[in-house]
Amino acid sequence: MSCTAARVTICTAATGRQAARETSCEEDELRGRRAARETSCEGDELHGSPQGTVLKSEAIFNQKAPTVGSFSFRGPNTVAVDLLKPDITAPGVEILAAYSPDGQPSLGDTRHVKYSVLSGTSMSCPHVAGVAAYIKTFHPDWSPSMIQSAIMTTAWPMNATGTGYASTDFSYGAGHVHPIAALNPGLVYELDKADHIAFLCGLNYTSKTLKLISGEAVTCNGTNLPRNLNYPSMSAKILVSASSFTVTFNRTVTNLGTPNSTYKSKIVLNHGSKLNVKVSPSVLSMRSLKEKQSFTVIVTGVLDSELPSSANLIWSDGTHNVRSPIVVYAYGN
Repeated sequence: MSCTAARVTICTAATGRQAARETSCEEDELRGRRAARETSCEGDELHGSPQGTVLKSEAIFNQKAPTVGSFSFRGPNTVAVDLLKPDITAPGVEILAAYSPDGQPSLGDTRHVKYSVLSGTSMSCPHVAGVAAYIKTFHPDWSPSMIQSAIMTTAWPMNATGTGYASTDFSYGAGHVHPIAALNPGLVYELDKADHIAFLCGLNYTSKTLKLISGEAVTCNGTNLPRNLNYPSMSAKILVSASSFTVTFNRTVTNLGTPNSTYKSKIVLNHGSKLNVKVSPSVLSMRSLKEKQSFTVIVTGVLDSELPSSANLIWSDGTHNVRSPIVVYAYGN
């Protein structure tokens, strides 16, 4: 097969001149393909606008990706020790983002730009906010807690590629955000105002502080364990790392999948974990949409490492996989 060299015309907006570049297609000839393309920029010359070409990117599979940046915040939560943080991970390294033209791209840089390449949790947060807004367009009646639950329980599991705390759930939370899957989570962990008040009571907030937060008089009754907040993840901090323990979590899920569905529980232990996890009941039968059912998770074991032990609870009906991380760690870590 013969091959014709392609003349590619490049326009420069500043001068409106034309520059010609010769390209050859020897490689295409070897592959048995014919390559020839002619472009012009007469219209661009008239309007003084640059012309660009967008090339298709190459996808490369990396078993270790995605990984969390070294600068990213790590847990555990130092205020509410039984609440796993972070919740989720999202793209946040070398992100092309809008930039204030009043600012400077870097220290000592006098240029003013509208866009810049940035890294940080301040970049991953807008990604998750965008995913939340995206979900809201499909489900305008979903509450913030339902959207949060959908994002967390459908996230891609992360690989433990680092060492120390960098390789644990305190690095990546529920995993890497998966926007499409979050549209159809199956089950969600829903929270209302009363749940939040009970949680704050468990953190020993005073009645005065609770009134400032809730806007009404609040009286805390009984014992409210913060770990029983109806959260999409489960975490507990125990007293001594060398002793055996038993931890109980109470949760309630709401069916947003399909009526007459049956969800079976499955426990997947993370690398090195020696936890014993029991779910009761182990099967949830949902007859209708928005039906709620409660279950209990009992975790037992011995922490023989300075690192936390973790597992994943997965509720599956064959279509949806609702995954929640379970993390147990010790004081002094």
